[in-house]
Amino acid sequence: MTTPTPSIRTMVESLVVTAGQAIRHGAVPYDVYEERLRTCFECDSFVQETKRCSKCGCFMIAKARVGGDPAKLCPLQKWSR
Repeated sequence: MTTPTPSIRTMVESLVVTAGQAIRHGAVPYDVYEERLRTCFECDSFVQETKRCSKCGCFMIAKARVGGDPAKLCPLQKWSR
């Protein structure tokens, strides 16, 4: 089975939002980072082989560390903080 890949446009839009959140808010505390990663690892959209989200295309090990609005960072709005 082939893993769905987001469009280049979707990936660029997600990168821009993530970069903006990172610049404004920095990094989250380690406990929030771990919670976000656990959520990703359990998500059907997480691609284990590449550690990327099949909805936004981001590398979640990096993105989970970004501070800011979790609803803007997780395309499925699964992060609570």
